[in-house]
Amino acid sequence: MAFTEALERAIAREIKPLTMNVDGALAAVLHDIGFAPSFGRLVFIIGRVAGLSAEVSEELSREKAMRIKIPVEYDGAPPRALE
Repeated sequence: MAFTEALERAIAREIKPLTMNVDGALAAVLHDIGFAPSFGRLVFIIGRVAGLSAEVSEELSREKAMRIKIPVEYDGAPPRALE
């Protein structure tokens, strides 16, 4: 956390003030308690999945979908027979 806070101060001094977001704070905390960077990526992905799931759930519960639907046609390999 100390490094992240020092980085935040240095960026504010040299470029412009940028407030650390939750991802930056979470990365610093996970690093401080000894988790590998790859675990941090997993934690971030889990958070994004939860948020995206909530967004899709909300959208499906409304009368009219908010997403733009673009008609597409699959042009890949045909389905294979399952044994």
